[in-house]
Amino acid sequence: MRRRGFTLIEVSLAITVMAVGVLAVISLFGFGYRESSQSNEDVASAAYADAVISQLVMAISQTNLPWSVFKGIQGKTAEIGWGYYVSENGRTLGGVDGKAKDEYSKWTKQLNWPNAWPAGAAGDMKAALVLQHDVNSRIVRIGFRATRTEPTLMSQPLYYTEARFQGDPDK
Repeated sequence: MRRRGFTLIEVSLAITVMAVGVLAVISLFGFGYRESSQSNEDVASAAYADAVISQLVMAISQTNLPWSVFKGIQGKTAEIGWGYYVSENGRTLGGVDGKAKDEYSKWTKQLNWPNAWPAGAAGDMKAALVLQHDVNSRIVRIGFRATRTEPTLMSQPLYYTEARFQGDPDK
């Protein structure tokens, strides 16, 4: 009487197929971890951008702000833009966070806005802030990026808004 069963070749093929499937699933864990980390950084960056940009929009949109003060608002990023944070060869310069805070401080001082940089929203993020204002324009363009590592600053999402002068242009 012959007993029917699996041959050694059939068992080897089954193990090979299972091994390929398990390796494919295991390889997805690294991808999932990377995407999860990037998602966490994107959410933190968006919250940080909201905290900084909303303060600036409120400062710029004050209804009691005289046109003469608004017209004279300038800073380094108004002239240079993102070049304030990037070298000629495209590398991010060091100390971007300090530069962004300096720009924020200059603008809020010119606007007579008492609120300080919203540091509580930052965590370990480093920020870059660009404010562009043409002297006779009623609009200020605000750009913001944040990252955990400075070299990746320019590859991070850009948060952008515009704020309009709300005061009396005759003052």
